[in-house]
Amino acid sequence: MIHNLVQLSIDTTKILGLEFFHSEDFWQLLIRFMYNLVWVSIPSYFLYFRKRGDKEYFFTFMIASIIVFQICMLLGTVSLRIGFALGLFAIFGILRYRTNPIPPREMTYLFLVIGMSVKNSLANENISMAELILTDVLTVTVAYIIEKYLETVKHQKKTIMYDRTDLIKPENYKELLKDLSERFGIQIEKADIGPVDLIRDQVKLIIYFKKVDGITFFDSSFKL
Repeated sequence: MIHNLVQLSIDTTKILGLEFFHSEDFWQLLIRFMYNLVWVSIPSYFLYFRKRGDKEYFFTFMIASIIVFQICMLLGTVSLRIGFALGLFAIFGILRYRTNPIPPREMTYLFLVIGMSVKNSLANENISMAELILTDVLTVTVAYIIEKYLETVKHQKKTIMYDRTDLIKPENYKELLKDLSERFGIQIEKADIGPVDLIRDQVKLIIYFKKVDGITFFDSSFKL
């Protein structure tokens, strides 16, 4: 009896207009937070960071997923759940266009961890725990399978700015591939011609080549 009265007193105590402690909601928040943290860590760390090693994006994936989870969990009432989810995606979409271009794979991982965080925070009594776990397992499994498949692909492509516009003529295509191969030191198998800047005497090319061990090309374009 005394314990119940003490617990009731704690639960109804308010600080800055907020009730001090809800025991049931507190433990539900903690357990869901740890559950979501485990699942977003798998694609962020094991599938992305350990293979690509970009700590900046790894930091972004983890912090973005945590913040999204907290917002949805603490503020996502029943009537506002869908609105919050769509609003968060819109906010991150706007931020996407106000920063440096994010490569497609990194943007996909960001979308993945945000989506998982929204789902794990807003899941209600209409969704069983088994269904929640199954969706997370399937999401991570599909991402893993695709990553493993991409490792077997032997071809890569790269966008470059090329300084010899005289070689983009159809009759000079073989010479163009030869010149590119000599400059890079690898066999360039194909080149797609993009916009031409006649003032600067440059042309944008997308080159295709077989993957070479020990050589990594960054995602941004570069000049020859």
